[in-house]
Amino acid sequence: GAGKTTLLNIIAGKEGNDTGKITFRRDIRIGYLEQDPQYPQELTVLEACFHHGNSIVELIKDYEKCLETEGHPGLDAILAQMDREKAWDYERKAKQILSQLKIRDFNCPIKQLSGGQLKRVALANVLITEPDLLILDEPTNHLDLDMTEWLEEYLQRTAGLSLLMVTHDRYFLDRVCSEIMEIDNRQLYPYKGNYSYYLAKRQERIDTTNTEITRANNLYRTELEWMRRMPQARG
Repeated sequence: GAGKTTLLNIIAGKEGNDTGKITFRRDIRIGYLEQDPQYPQELTVLEACFHHGNSIVELIKDYEKCLETEGHPGLDAILAQMDREKAWDYERKAKQILSQLKIRDFNCPIKQLSGGQLKRVALANVLITEPDLLILDEPTNHLDLDMTEWLEEYLQRTAGLSLLMVTHDRYFLDRVCSEIMEIDNRQLYPYKGNYSYYLAKRQERIDTTNTEITRANNLYRTELEWMRRMPQARG
């Protein structure tokens, strides 16, 4: 109810913002795992993994469309580009990620999946796109311990990845995050460290603030007492 999902939707371009401006680097690749992902019901699990993607995923779609077109126009150029981009590895990688997330029937229709299974397919979808910025909304929901530990290790070893997420999983935060942003009373407080570091430094900040408030209150009481004594002193 605090607007966490709305904030992610705005950053990902799914919702408009009332004020302010969101600016990204021109060539940045963004992947977004939504809290309630939606896919066309006619897709299979494997097809859903390539439904939202980067330029390589789009290249694979062009290849499949070319094969379905009479005469296969432009096939040689597409094949050459797929070789350059190493696009042939994508299906294998998608199946590996799905298997780690315990989704093994790659031809199962999306409409037959439970909500938890669909969320895992969506997670595989965003991971396969290899984004520069990965936005995750409650990524460990519907994951068991084995899947969560695999995801932690996957994110830790993925080079050049920036991660922005909303989660209530404190252990996941502790294992994965290297910087935490706290929004408190419309103020943003950055912490360079994991969740344990954040808790310690946040308490230090609160203690410092309370000390400053106490000092200010003491000064106020001293000044007030002095002001009350002024007429008597002058008399």
